[in-house]
Amino acid sequence: MKSIAFAVGLMLLFFAVPVLAQTPAPQQAATPLKDIGDLLVGNWTGEGTYAADYPGLAKKGEKFTSTSTCRWVAGKAAIECEGVSNKSIGATFYWWNAASKQVKYVGMDSSGRCREGTITKQGTKLVWEAVGIFADGRRYEGKGEATFQDNGNTRIETGTVILNGVQNEYRDTYKRVAK
Repeated sequence: MKSIAFAVGLMLLFFAVPVLAQTPAPQQAATPLKDIGDLLVGNWTGEGTYAADYPGLAKKGEKFTSTSTCRWVAGKAAIECEGVSNKSIGATFYWWNAASKQVKYVGMDSSGRCREGTITKQGTKLVWEAVGIFADGRRYEGKGEATFQDNGNTRIETGTVILNGVQNEYRDTYKRVAK
């Protein structure tokens, strides 16, 4: 199962790279990707509680701690976030999709979970939707938002992981430790 998830991740990245090569890097003017990067780029520490059973990671209700780094890549045409929690390693890749006029993302972690979705800045918060697959093959949907406090240095993520029509709510907190 991990090899299938790894292959899916590689295919998604292979698809994204040619698109990025054809898309010019964002200018200094505000763009949807720049607006999101202005909020995400930096080093973060976090903690939270798993909203559902995550195969290979944890059971619903277990706590986690994490560190992550989000940085501009590909001449500021994309944002890459890499993170480590007490049980997994993961990466998420964000880019502007000119065809759909949305900021899209793909992510994968060492448990074999993969996801893809969209993210927007709405006022002072980030809002996202995603679909994904857990390592055991269960499909899930996710919806959430991040609000920022402390001059953008505290990020509070709230949302739901929807499995078989059941909404599992979460609330995780992250602190920026470096810009």
